[in-house]
Amino acid sequence: MKPLARFALHPLSKYRLACPQFKEPRELLSFSYDDQRQMQMDNRQLRYYQPPQLDPPLSLYAGIEQQVLRDSSKNEHIDGLLAALTHLNQDRQEPADFVMYRGMLTRLFVTPFSTRDRWSMNATRVGQTIYVEEDLLPEKLAERQSLSEQHQRATYGGYKFESLCMIDAPAHTLTAEQLAAKLQARESAIVNTNSEYCSVFRTQLGPHALILGAEVDCVDGEKLDEFPARGYRELKTSRVLDSDRAQHSFERYKLLKCWAQSFIAGIPRVTIGFRDDEGYLREVRDIRTQDMPRIVRNKPRMWEANVCMNFASQILQFLRYWVSEQGPEVQYRLEYDPDATEIRVHALGKQAPFVTAEYMHSLSK
Repeated sequence: MKPLARFALHPLSKYRLACPQFKEPRELLSFSYDDQRQMQMDNRQLRYYQPPQLDPPLSLYAGIEQQVLRDSSKNEHIDGLLAALTHLNQDRQEPADFVMYRGMLTRLFVTPFSTRDRWSMNATRVGQTIYVEEDLLPEKLAERQSLSEQHQRATYGGYKFESLCMIDAPAHTLTAEQLAAKLQARESAIVNTNSEYCSVFRTQLGPHALILGAEVDCVDGEKLDEFPARGYRELKTSRVLDSDRAQHSFERYKLLKCWAQSFIAGIPRVTIGFRDDEGYLREVRDIRTQDMPRIVRNKPRMWEANVCMNFASQILQFLRYWVSEQGPEVQYRLEYDPDATEIRVHALGKQAPFVTAEYMHSLSK
C-alpha cells in the first residue's frame, strides 16, 4: 500500500529545541474495571500504596499458577475511554485535538531512542478531534498468546509486585490490626489482570489539546480533590543492576519509558522493585519523575526529554494535517518502520468504526 505521506525520524538534531509547552494534566474523571473485566464508573479499583516487605525477601513468581488472566485475544479498542467520555459528555466538555490512551503518546515519546521497535496505530477524525487506537492485527493478538516462559514470568512478576505494594483502603483509616491483616493477606492474594483503575485527563503538548486515558497503579494516602495525579504512583520492576552494562541498559531503556509514562500523566513518583534471577524481591527504590532526565543527562548514548517531546509534538502536527477526511468510518494508519526509520500515514478508506455509536450519539446531544 502506497503511503499518503512519510516523516523521516532522523536527524534527531531537528528536535533538539526548547521543550514545547506541556500543561499539567487535569483529571476529568476516573473509572474501574472489576475482577470480571466489567467497567464501573467509580473508584472501586483504586489502590493505596504501602511499601512491600524485603526481609525476608518475597518471591515475585509465587502464585503464578493461580493467576487470573485477562482475555488478551479480545481487542477492546478504545471502548472504555469512549464510554467514560460518553458519561462525561453530559457536562459538555470542550473538544480536544486528540483522544487516545496514554500508551500511544508514550510510544511517540520514546521512538527517537527506541528505533528498533515497530508500531502501528489507527486514526479517525470526527469534527476537530482525531481518535487514535493501537492497530492490533490478528497476528499481533496471536503473538500475545505465545509469549516465552521467561517473558510470562517477568510479566507476572510485575503484577505480583503491584499486589505486594498495595492495599484496598488508606492506611490511616485502619486500625493496627486491620492494617497488619491486609499486609499479610496481600502476600497470598491471587493476581487478576482483569481489574484496573483508570484516570481520564486533559493536557496539552505544544499546540495540541489532548484527552488521554491511563491505567494508574496506586495513590499515596487518599486521592486528592485537586490535581489527583500529584498523589498517584507508578510501580515497575527490573532485574537487579549487578553490572555497568545492566545499569546502562536500565537508564537507557527502562528509565526512558518510566519517565514518558509518568510525565505524560503528571505522576510524580515511580517505585521500582528489583528482583534477582530467581524472582525474589531484593530492593525497592523510589525515583522522582522530574529527576529522571537529570540522571541520564550528559551520559553517552542516552535519551533527551526535549527530543522526545518535540518529536511527539511534530508527529501530532503531521497527523493533524494528513488525517483530514471526516467521519468515524474513514480511517488512516500511522506506522513506524524501523528498517526505514520513518513514520508513514496510509489512507485506509472506509472501515468498521472504532469510535462507538454510543459515543457518537453523545456528541450529537
